[in-house]
Amino acid sequence: MTSPTDSRPYLIIWICIGAIALVILNAVRTWPEVGSLLIASDNDDLMRLVEARDWLGGQGWFDTRQYRVLPPEGISMHWSRYVDAGIAAILVPASWLLPMQQAELLTVVVWPSLLACLMILLIGFGTNRLFGPVAALGALVVFLTWSKLRGEFTPPRIDHHGLQMLCATAAMFCAAVPGRAVMRGVLAGLATALSLAIGLEMLPVLALIPAWMALRHAYDQPQTGPWLTGFGIALGLGALGLFAGQTPVSDWATMRCDALAPPVLALAATGIVGTLVPVLLAYCLQGPLVRIATMGMLAALGLWLAAPILTPCMAGPYADVPPEVRTLIESRMVEALSAVEMFDVRPDILLRALIPAVVILVLALATTVAMWSRLQSAQRSALTLALLIALAGLAVSLHQVRAATLMVPALPVLTASLVHAFLQVPRNSVLRLPAFAALALATPTAVEEAGTYAARAVKPMPVSSAASPSDQVGPGNCRSETAMAELADLPRSTLFSNLNLGPAILAYTPHSVASAPYHRSPEAFWNGIAGLESDTNLRRALTASRADFVVLCAAEPPKPYARILLSGDLPIWLTEDTGDRSAVRLYRVDRALLATAP
Repeated sequence: MTSPTDSRPYLIIWICIGAIALVILNAVRTWPEVGSLLIASDNDDLMRLVEARDWLGGQGWFDTRQYRVLPPEGISMHWSRYVDAGIAAILVPASWLLPMQQAELLTVVVWPSLLACLMILLIGFGTNRLFGPVAALGALVVFLTWSKLRGEFTPPRIDHHGLQMLCATAAMFCAAVPGRAVMRGVLAGLATALSLAIGLEMLPVLALIPAWMALRHAYDQPQTGPWLTGFGIALGLGALGLFAGQTPVSDWATMRCDALAPPVLALAATGIVGTLVPVLLAYCLQGPLVRIATMGMLAALGLWLAAPILTPCMAGPYADVPPEVRTLIESRMVEALSAVEMFDVRPDILLRALIPAVVILVLALATTVAMWSRLQSAQRSALTLALLIALAGLAVSLHQVRAATLMVPALPVLTASLVHAFLQVPRNSVLRLPAFAALALATPTAVEEAGTYAARAVKPMPVSSAASPSDQVGPGNCRSETAMAELADLPRSTLFSNLNLGPAILAYTPHSVASAPYHRSPEAFWNGIAGLESDTNLRRALTASRADFVVLCAAEPPKPYARILLSGDLPIWLTEDTGDRSAVRLYRVDRALLATAP
């Protein structure tokens, strides 16, 4: 197709340079306060820093176990060392020039900023190929202004979600833009393999992309056969190589539902065979119905053969979690709530995370229908794929709001299409001003401001049993340098705390913890959520974890039994040992009395 960028080939370069300059300015602005941002950051950011430290400190590449959670056995982690390697590539050289603490702070600024720059180049050049530089500018405005998306690429976000979204977006653009089909397929396959090696959160999107290309091939759309060939070979070899590169040989046969393991490899193999056979036998399989039926039969056969290892994973990543703990995760963790539950508990979060994407999706769907006959074939294909991804992501996010990230790869294309549609309105048309107003009001900043105002009007910041304040991260949750320093002064111990304090203790003190929000350890999850809700629960948790101290935050709204402890009504097996500490309250556990108490 004739590219809309032919008349201004260098404009997109300057647009991307400007966007990257904004990212750099934000990084510079963040630097003076990055220490405070990190200590109050997401649990996964702190745990990722701990994991990278442990690896650089001598823990094996294949050993991702976190030994300071429920020691001495520790807990199994499903995270990939490949992210640790990327972080270490910045941290190690920085440590040659700076003290380690400063090097770590520099790393948590540079790593997400680097991913943001890569995302800018990907979105900018990808949407430019489809809709031109002005439309690409609109797509970048959404990336830079939607807090849900921008927040994943802003210091100190060093967890794996940003890299996963980058890989999934790369795979989508490799399927959407015109060009050398085999090369695009290979790049999409490698991006898909890397995303799966990092984590499975983007799996629905990664499965939808080749399925869409296979459907297009069934109708003899150009370049789809070579694309699927390159994709299948790259995905097969890349997934096997990355699996072997991060999994010890002794665990190759271990059936994991939350990581790149035999079940996911079997699913990938089924997809590769199901999409490649119609390509290889294209001359024998004539007609779309025959090819689609062949793909369906091969997929059904592959799923039937793989059923023994796939069936246990049908319950999702929590398949191996006991029902009691699974209920706690699904009902107490804000990020695991459905849209209806989130609206009842935190409507502000729901509106920020979901509504901007929904507004863009609805407008893009309407303009696509209206302008379908005026779009080029590559634009139609890209928009159809983007709409399918966005609709699938919306469906999943209604079940769990955190799945709104599934919509991320589609939003740049949808936004670019909206700007492209606006540019088609004649300058002297009476629709020009309303179209511009609709475009401006659809920007994430406008939608979020309106949503925040509406959320406050509907329901002020509530307190609900589904997400009590002690389950949140904030200064009142002891996430402060003062609190961590007060705990660091203790002799090395195992500390029992609420769920969200565990990763901070690991990151800022030498101590071990009894609770952490990671589903491969139901005990650590249960301890942090339910352990402080009753005398019975606390006794059970302390006995099993062999914790030395119970840590409560002096300023936080406590869980039910924690409120009793803070009032001074202590069981005989707890003795207050707070001393002159101001941010935390500390209680020493007498294990002998705990074991004999009625």
